[in-house]
Parts: sequence; C-alpha cells; structure tokens
Amino acid sequence: MLYGVRGAVTAEANTPEAIASATRRLLDALTRANRLSPEEIVAAWFTATPDLTAAFPATVAREMGWDQVPMLCAQEIPVPQSLPRCIRVLLLVQPRRPFRPVPVYLGEAQRLRPDLAIGPGPAADPDPPPVPPAPRVAFQGEPGAYSHEAALRFFGPGLALLPCRTFAEVAQAVESGQADFGILPIENSTAGSINAVYDLLLDRDLRIWGEVILRVRHCLLAPPGTTLSDIRAVRSHPQALEQCARFIERHGWEALAVHDTAGSARMLAERPEPGVAVIASRLAAERYGLAVLAEGIEDEPENATRFVVVSTQEPPRGARHKTSLVFSTRHVPGALHACLGEFAARGINLTKLESRPRRGRPWEYVFYVDFEGHWQDPPCQEALLGLLQRASFVKLLGSYPVAEGPWAASEPEEKGGER
Repeated sequence: MLYGVRGAVTAEANTPEAIASATRRLLDALTRANRLSPEEIVAAWFTATPDLTAAFPATVAREMGWDQVPMLCAQEIPVPQSLPRCIRVLLLVQPRRPFRPVPVYLGEAQRLRPDLAIGPGPAADPDPPPVPPAPRVAFQGEPGAYSHEAALRFFGPGLALLPCRTFAEVAQAVESGQADFGILPIENSTAGSINAVYDLLLDRDLRIWGEVILRVRHCLLAPPGTTLSDIRAVRSHPQALEQCARFIERHGWEALAVHDTAGSARMLAERPEPGVAVIASRLAAERYGLAVLAEGIEDEPENATRFVVVSTQEPPRGARHKTSLVFSTRHVPGALHACLGEFAARGINLTKLESRPRRGRPWEYVFYVDFEGHWQDPPCQEALLGLLQRASFVKLLGSYPVAEGPWAASEPEEKGGER
C-alpha cells in the first residue's frame, strides 16, 4: 500500500548552502519521524517558491543516498502573500510494517499547518516530532544472527529486538503480545525447507505478514591480529559448517559444531582461543569486535534464505501478493490432483508445493502451497472455495507482499578474497 508523507521548511536565503541545509533538516526529520529507509521511498516530489532554485532539494536527497528514488522538482507559481523561500516535499512511500504518516513542518513553514506546529513558535529551533514506538521483533538466535540481519532488512533500523532461544519462543512472544512481529527462516536455497517452522505455522495461530530473502554470505571471523595461517579449528552452527565444507576442508581445519552462528562469535570475542575462528555474518563481526579474515566462503554462491515475518494481524494490501496455505486430502484416487486443479482451472500459478508427514497420523500427509495472488482476489477466492469442498482440511497461513528481486536483500556478489 502506498502512503503520502508531506513536509515543508523555509530556507534562510536563496543560496545552494541555505537550500541544502534546510532540505537536509526537513528530510532528516521526515525519515526519523516516519522511520523510513531509502528502500521504502517510492518517489519524491519537491516544489520550491519562485524565490528559490528548485533543483537544489533533489541534489541534497541524492547526497543522502536516495540514488534509486525517482524525483520530480518544480517551481511553484507566484502567489500574492505566499510564504517566502519555502520548500515543500511529498514522499510516496511503501513501508513493510503498520504505518501512519507523520507530516513535518519546520521553521516558518509551521504557519502553513499551525495544527502541526512544533515548538513555541516559528522563531524556535524545532526538533523532529516524537518518533512512534519502534516495532518489537522477536527472532531466534543472538544479536548478529542472520535472523537479526533479516529483521533489519525488512523493517529498517530502530527496532526493539527480542532474541529467543527457539523458534517456538518466537511464536510464543508474538502470540502473547510480548513482540509485535516474529521473523523465522522458512527455507534455504541449498538446504531446503526448515520443517520446524512449517510445523509451527500449522500449529500456532499466526499469520504470515511478509517475507524477506536474505543473501547469506558467510564470513570467517577471528580476534583482531589473527591470520589464516594461525587457524586450526572453526566453530559454527552445523548448517553453516556444512555450507562451507569445501572451504574448511581445503584448509585442513577441524569443524566444531555449536548452537548458533552469532553465539559462536560472541563466545570467541568473550573468550579468545588461539587457533580458533568462527563462521558467522559480517553483522556479528561488527557487533562483537572480530576481524573478518575471509568473506563469501560458502560453497554455493547462490546461497539465500527466505524468512517469513509473522504477526497476529493482517498486512496492508500492496501491488503484488503471495498466499500461503496448508491442506490435507481425502485418501481416495486423484484427490491431490483435484485439489490442485482448482488453481490450474483459474490460471493461478503455484510457486511452491511441498508435502510433510501429518503428525499423529502415520502415512498421512499435509501439503504446503504458495500461490501468486491475494486470497481476496476473485479468482483466488473461487479457488479456495473449490479447495474447501475437495480437501479434508485447509488452513490459510496468510496473504502478504512478495519480496522483490531475485535476492530481495542484495544481488549476488563475487566471492570475497582472503587476507
């Protein structure tokens, strides 16, 4: 869903420096008040009064990192008794979270919206409006884990993070209201589905609220001053060790399994051991003060993990959606074919189909399906009604915006060098 966020500010003079200073102050206040990252800004429309040079505000936005944001700059027509040296902006934004726009009017521009005025009056040096409460996000692992990185990719900075020991604790935190959202890894491009998360979605009363695909780049971390020739053993989560097996074997190191990638980094930072390194993320290195000896050490360069964001609420509608559900069939010939035929008959594309044993019923199975579209779209509603008539059990897990791009978080990069 697209939202419009408006703001205005006045410049002290018609000089590049004055216009840049005012524009930067306005954009900083708008992004802070609305917790916006450049990736969430779809377009920006700047206007300036005739006594200012209209192109300068967009230049400032580019300098702030808005390189991929389409911008339109325009000069306002002269209006008698209009506010002089005024810069206005309209941001079109598409946040990945519950959102309520916070307009910002600074300096003399407060006169345009006295109901939104900040501070005692136009002559005051106003601060940005209060920042709305940060979303509380639960994730499995320790700070610096890949789930932590995925949360930052999806929501942006300024989160209230709640590390949890297990996936079940993440679900419990969301259901109890201790967290607004949870983020869970659901499948990896090389290792496949994470069955424990699929089982949680079947058992718990949660909705999939969104998804993010994170390009996983494993790093070899060690205390500062360590070199590759010093390493004798490597610790990490078993899956990370498996994904970097050829790199480890090539160097002849011993692989030691621990419970968590970020946890292994924290423990090494707290208790350095000669000859020991860990495999974790660059975020973990930055958080725990470890040196990155090598980056991109995974055996498969196309290594990505898909995470789902779960909540007790429905997400806002967007441009493109995916729907996830789970169902089981009657034990009769052609039952699965008939269920899937409800989607094929309406031209609905399935993006995932996977079977899992049905717990408590040996040799019976449930089927997890992802398909393109929102459950409220008429063709999808018709297909779901048909499925309900043919299946023995159906649970809708959620309709949510599709993660954009082949990797969503970042494009594949070349292998990093060693040093």
